[in-house]
Amino acid sequence: MLTKSRFHNHLRLLCVCLLAGLLISCGSRDSYTGTYKAETPASPRHAETIMELKTSGDGVWRVDDEEIPFAWYVKGSELRINTKGGGVLVGAIEKDTIQVDLPGAGTMRFKKVQ
Repeated sequence: MLTKSRFHNHLRLLCVCLLAGLLISCGSRDSYTGTYKAETPASPRHAETIMELKTSGDGVWRVDDEEIPFAWYVKGSELRINTKGGGVLVGAIEKDTIQVDLPGAGTMRFKKVQ
């Protein structure tokens, strides 16, 4: 059985670890915020697609004049996009690019522009 002082030491250590985890996760989100533009082949059929990641964890997907809001977070080296419909899109993060798998449409690669 733990003594009272050992219990308090373990509790303090747990609190420090949780706080450190929060600080690390907050800092990492800032490095991914910004505006990303889809790299698509030049074609009249392809509309400009923009993905904006905000520090609040909100995001906007823009295709021409249409805007689709979403929530996002980073898990390891993956961007997780929570859609309004309840689905989750997963994107692989590599430096200043994000490659997102779109169901039924293949993969779309975004490069950070801002």
